[in-house]
Amino acid sequence: MSDTGLHADTDQPVGPLGRALRDYAVFTLDPDGLVTSWNLGAELIIGATASEVIGRSAAVFHTAEQRAEGHPEWVLEQARKLGSHVDEGWRVRKDGSLFWAHVVTTALWSSKGELRGYAKVARDDTVVHNKLEQSSRRLEQSSRLFRDLFSLTPVALGLFDRHGTVLDCNMAMCELFGHLPERLRGSHATALIPQDAPAREQLVEAFARGVPPDGESVQECRLVRSDGEPVFCELHIARAEEDSGEPFWVVVFEDVTDRYREAESLRYWAYHDELTGLWNRAAIPDLLADAHPDRAAVLYCDIRNFSRVNESLGYPAGDEVLVALARRLEEHLPEGWPVARAAGDEFAVICPDVEEAGGIAAVATTVSRVMHAAIEVRGERIQVSSMIGAAVASESGGRGEDLVRLAMSALVRAKKTGRVGISMAEPALIDSLEGRLRLEAELRRALDRDELTLHYQPQVGADGTIRSAEALIRWPHPQRGLLHPDVFLPIADQNGMMPDIDRWVVRRALRDAARWPAPRDGEPVAVSLNIGELMPGYPIFTDLLERAVTETGIDWSRIIVELVETAIVDLPSRVRAGMAELTGRGVRFAVDDFGTGYSSLSRVRDFPAQIIKVDRTFVSEITTSPYDFVVVKAVTDLAGALGCSCVAEGVETVGQFDRLRSIPIERYQGWLFSKAVPSAELADLIEAGPIRPALAVAE
Repeated sequence: MSDTGLHADTDQPVGPLGRALRDYAVFTLDPDGLVTSWNLGAELIIGATASEVIGRSAAVFHTAEQRAEGHPEWVLEQARKLGSHVDEGWRVRKDGSLFWAHVVTTALWSSKGELRGYAKVARDDTVVHNKLEQSSRRLEQSSRLFRDLFSLTPVALGLFDRHGTVLDCNMAMCELFGHLPERLRGSHATALIPQDAPAREQLVEAFARGVPPDGESVQECRLVRSDGEPVFCELHIARAEEDSGEPFWVVVFEDVTDRYREAESLRYWAYHDELTGLWNRAAIPDLLADAHPDRAAVLYCDIRNFSRVNESLGYPAGDEVLVALARRLEEHLPEGWPVARAAGDEFAVICPDVEEAGGIAAVATTVSRVMHAAIEVRGERIQVSSMIGAAVASESGGRGEDLVRLAMSALVRAKKTGRVGISMAEPALIDSLEGRLRLEAELRRALDRDELTLHYQPQVGADGTIRSAEALIRWPHPQRGLLHPDVFLPIADQNGMMPDIDRWVVRRALRDAARWPAPRDGEPVAVSLNIGELMPGYPIFTDLLERAVTETGIDWSRIIVELVETAIVDLPSRVRAGMAELTGRGVRFAVDDFGTGYSSLSRVRDFPAQIIKVDRTFVSEITTSPYDFVVVKAVTDLAGALGCSCVAEGVETVGQFDRLRSIPIERYQGWLFSKAVPSAELADLIEAGPIRPALAVAE
């Protein structure tokens, strides 16, 4: 008797329940494979009745290929040996159509151990099978597409297992790292990582444990080619899983070597001088950070009479002198003393520890000796020497940037006094510089807090009626009183504050002017603006004016922009175009201090100005100097020929006013009429009517 299969002594092993099943074909076979019973489900699925099937071989439900291979007999044999057998495959209905069957065949044994036959239970899984087939085909297509893309994509791709082994790689990856595919496949990821890479050991350990970095990430790192050359890549890493659930990692290697080198180049040249290759001015604070905080020294060196080299031999020759001197400084200064080209012909040498170098006198002597040299340039032997300003941290109390400023100030003082050799930053100079630094900080604070103010000096017609007013900036300092621009604007200019001050002046002046009353004749008073840094005609200035006009409602025709004569030299075409656009809106431009700068008739002719201001230096002596009278008259004649009006500055006496009235001058400005006054006082002057000439009290 067999220990497998079912015991079935009855002739009807399939009970009533089995015979009534509709979704399952349940039927039995005798030991030879002939059908002995056939349920309702079998009739529905196969399409044949019991009378048509019983007594016939069940092999007819298999395909011809299956019968030829002996598959029906093999299934019965497996059931006989094992007790039961599960089989899936195509089967044939009565009408010849195929369906996908899931069939369980079980051997039936008598209690005496004799084989009585087989019981089969079959299910029609055609729908499920077709869906699986479609999914399988889609998966195969997707896999084929992935393989094609993997192979053909120009981006380097690699597949890695949990231990860092390269499972696969495309040709782009092979080309990137200079390896053959067979060499790269099966190798370890660490073969691509330089030996000195900071995270190499941690990565090796992680791969050894089979727990590489998980999750998607993007990171940039330095890898190595087969020839040892570095390659910088941005790695895009994603975790995936095989059908078995085993994880693997897809890595995209984006070659960013060019981008990295460009960034490195930009970083390098941000702190190095392009001509000499030395450190530049921006690098000096970082260089000082590495020096001794109390014993560091800065020596600021200026080449004597360097302009003569440029003038006599040309600028290329001057550049050769600078390069030669840079090499000399690098070669002959003690090791560890950084040197920077701070400006055109100026070099800064940093001694990190004066005491270690033997004192400031020894340091200065060393630098002076190196800076004193005969340099051969284009067949000419040029003798080079320098003036040096020096500052020591322990003596000046300066740190970092302050130490540089002290050394620069010592050099400037040496130039002014004509002192030869080395100028040290002494206590008086240090106090002066500290005062400037305090004033700079206070000025920034005053600008941020809107603590500056504008005074306005009237410009009147011959009858004394105020036609315009020049805005003059003032600083009501809490300790030092009312400061004029000559005290604080140079500091603002040196520290990059002028653009912010220009913006403040434009907004405040237009706001004040919008509130002034109109004179009795009804013509509104114009406001004249002095601009220090922002160039009229550039979009940033035009935008500033547009916003201020919109905010205040002032008419464009009431805006006058003053430019000193030196500012009109070689104006770019786009600036001229921008100024012409503003002129079209009604803005007028005035040339200030005319006659003291580059008074080229061609420049004045081409400059889009409507007003020329005669400088006070010509007005002051007009009653006693025939020369000054002739100059002023020539200027007014020129203005008339160019279609410009004239304003005389610095009119302080009745005699000057009378003399000027014999010349065609439209407006007069000076203390004879009024000093510069706050906006509210100017409004009172406008309402009071024409100003009668009378000596004003000095401001």
